[in-house]
Amino acid sequence: MLSGEKHKCQEMAVNGDGIGEGKSDHMLIGFSVSNFKSFYRSQSISLKAADISRHRDHLVQAGNQKILKTGIIFGANAGGKSNFVKAVDFSNLIITKGLEYVDLSKQYFRLKDGCADLPGVFEYRICVEEQEFVYGIAISYTKREILGEWLVRMEQDGSETYIFNRDMDDDGNRVTGTEVKFYNQEEKVRMDIYLEDFGENISEPLKRVTILSDIALRSNEKRGVFSEILKVYLWFARMIIVFPTSKYENLGEIAGDDATKRLFSLMMKRFDTGIQSVESQDEGEIDLDRIFERLPYDEAEDAKQDVLREAEKHPVMFRMDNKMYILKKDKRGSLISAKMLLNHGNEKDMFEYMDESDGTKRLFHLIPLFYENLGMSTILIDEIDRSLHTNLTRRFLELFYHLTENQRNQMIMTTHDSNLLDLELVRQDEIWFVERQKDQSSSVFSLNQFKDRMGKEIDKEYLLGRYGAIPIFGPMEDDEWLISTD
Repeated sequence: MLSGEKHKCQEMAVNGDGIGEGKSDHMLIGFSVSNFKSFYRSQSISLKAADISRHRDHLVQAGNQKILKTGIIFGANAGGKSNFVKAVDFSNLIITKGLEYVDLSKQYFRLKDGCADLPGVFEYRICVEEQEFVYGIAISYTKREILGEWLVRMEQDGSETYIFNRDMDDDGNRVTGTEVKFYNQEEKVRMDIYLEDFGENISEPLKRVTILSDIALRSNEKRGVFSEILKVYLWFARMIIVFPTSKYENLGEIAGDDATKRLFSLMMKRFDTGIQSVESQDEGEIDLDRIFERLPYDEAEDAKQDVLREAEKHPVMFRMDNKMYILKKDKRGSLISAKMLLNHGNEKDMFEYMDESDGTKRLFHLIPLFYENLGMSTILIDEIDRSLHTNLTRRFLELFYHLTENQRNQMIMTTHDSNLLDLELVRQDEIWFVERQKDQSSSVFSLNQFKDRMGKEIDKEYLLGRYGAIPIFGPMEDDEWLISTD
């Protein structure tokens, strides 16, 4: 399990200490991973705050613990930063959907013999609606099955209660169990039946799914142990993970909603993109047969049905033959084309989305994080600085802190941008490093461990190598062969 004190998360009393108030409804407290990609030994990140006085508005009170709103992970290329986010994404898919939804081939630590036969282990410490839980899974890469799974309630007195546990005994037999004091006999019987399915006579399909998802998707209780299981499952299901190539799937709604257009207009001006306003223009009814005429008949029919189905709910945005389409239903129910236009100061000649720079396009996909699912999801962003100017990345983080003041929001990101290594912007316990070791495995550590010798200009100290996690180059003489004319 993750190290740290074990306290039940509960609603904070208003005490005027400047820390974010209210329930810490959906917070990640810690995550650990071993034997996945570049992570050989168990490596952990903790978002439990250290005893630091600066930036107290970056904290959320959770019972007797203070949890950080952000975690910023730095490191050299190929150090393992992105692998940390991938470990969360990989395990989240297994937890919510099952092993059938991930590629297990060569995901173990490949630079040491025998790791293919060792389990991959992923463990979370989370807080959901005042209650702290530890949840983890152990998987077999070769057998393609879940070997172990545990959900533990952390009690207020520091004790632990296993809501369920799934394991293998010394003879290789599957065993399950629970320590819960049940609400009633019916609840106990149901749990026994669920756990029996994952026991000695487990079916092949159940070897590849979690107890957590199996129970959560079969129950809808509002109290008791099954309610707790469902809440933990929903914490994972609501997690938002953004990679550099991720796209906001509802981007088409911008052209169809006046309030959203105003929000994006304001944001684009705040980020100094040159966009004065986001506008839209209806172009009349659209002929889907013409749009998809170059596709094979079956594919075209499937595409049309998908568009019509989604357009019933919200505007649909897609690309076909290098042209971007935004389609929506008008008041008569007809399918019309709406074009999103970007005003750079000349209303007579406005730009389209495809005309914008890569950085501006990425902002269109990041801005929804400020208004969708805030307080309901833990957000992870890999390479937040991709295609963004260093000052814009900093502004993005400043805006997150500003818009979520006194709210229970959490965002974890990886970056190369040393401009964010500024104690006027972030706390030292929010800063983490990932570094490649001599055996090529990744090691994770906090800036806070250097507090006894930490200077004020930590960005310069980082680039000078004081904290590690930077590229190490050979001497220039070794590169002379590149320019040799012999």
